[in-house]
Amino acid sequence: MTVHTRPTSIFFILLLALPLTAQSDQSDRITKLESALEQLVRQAEAIRKELDEIKGTSSGDLTAVEALTPLTDVQPVENQTVAPGASKALNPDISVIGTMLGHAGSSNPFETRSIFETEGEARSPLAFEEAEIAFEAFIDPYAKGRFFIAIGAEGAELEEGYAQFVTLPKGFTAKAGKLKAQFGKANTWHTHTRPWVDQPLMIQRFFSGEGLADTGISVSRSFDNPWGAFIEATGEVFSGDAEGVFERQASNDLFYNTHLKFFRDLGENSNLEIGTSWAQGTLATPEGTGGTNRFSGLDVTYRWKPLSRSIYNSFIGRVEALANQRADSDRTLFGFYAAADYQLSRRWFAGVRLDHADRGFVLGDALILPSARFSDRAISATVTFWPSEFSQLRAQLRRTSYGDVETVNELLLQLQFAIGAHGAHTF
Repeated sequence: MTVHTRPTSIFFILLLALPLTAQSDQSDRITKLESALEQLVRQAEAIRKELDEIKGTSSGDLTAVEALTPLTDVQPVENQTVAPGASKALNPDISVIGTMLGHAGSSNPFETRSIFETEGEARSPLAFEEAEIAFEAFIDPYAKGRFFIAIGAEGAELEEGYAQFVTLPKGFTAKAGKLKAQFGKANTWHTHTRPWVDQPLMIQRFFSGEGLADTGISVSRSFDNPWGAFIEATGEVFSGDAEGVFERQASNDLFYNTHLKFFRDLGENSNLEIGTSWAQGTLATPEGTGGTNRFSGLDVTYRWKPLSRSIYNSFIGRVEALANQRADSDRTLFGFYAAADYQLSRRWFAGVRLDHADRGFVLGDALILPSARFSDRAISATVTFWPSEFSQLRAQLRRTSYGDVETVNELLLQLQFAIGAHGAHTF
């Protein structure tokens, strides 16, 4: 009886001890956690006390702050790390995009002329067209600063530089500085965002190649609607000096621009964008005679990008047209382009573009009205290869007829490359 009872008693004692041991371990763990929490609370109270002292001295005796942390003292800190956003807060995103061009075929002195010039400057066989330097950063939680500087053969020029306010009341946004006017689509693109090597004829003729840009203010707002679309209205006022387009003759000779944008998804794979534009200012003429110069425009963009093959195939169709009413002409000048670009594979793209632009001809002080022989027409085809998202190779074969005077066949080659962080441009 005694032999069997002793092991049984030991078994029951161990069985009762196990929960007690586990409970003791759990109590030790809770004690350690409470101790660690108390230590964190003391540290937080010490930090808050130090902050209160600094705040008190900042509004009172500024010398007390200097006494607390002398500028000449170096405080070594072990395992010091910089917060990930610290450098970002003080330094803007900086990027450089270079564009190099090659030209073969007929010499073309007519490409860069404006609407009232007889000839411009022919392209060189090889040329470094432009280096665009961009600086972009948030100024504060309410605004972002963006600067784009173009460096070319003629020197450096501020292409755009503005503050963009994104949190205005009632859903408004605004930009102030030097801006590209929101007229159509092609006018707003920088060199590296164009899907072609050159500018369409209508931009070259009516906006002097560089596009419609000036110092001014732009205000935009989107509107709710029952069609499930994105509708945005933009109103802009500029100083009145846009080279070759508008020229301020008096202090109140500003130029004005408006744009209305309608964007809607047609399905999972496609969308449609329609825009209308209107601009008016004082006419820039060789003699400075002034008068009104008015533009109205329409742009349509269709995009197709299947979700299942979005990185391999896509299509964009574009049509843009404008009408120009000038004080020195009793007829309206017209220009348009129509383009289609298809993505063949992940890195290869192909496209075609048709151009038409009326052209006045200056004889003495008079502008001879445009007729069929003063309308320039062009057709071009492009092939583009993207080795990566930071470089691009493009070839453009172009045939241009300048009225009934001359037809020019050219091959344009382009290399673009980018370094640094370059923000996205307007969609």
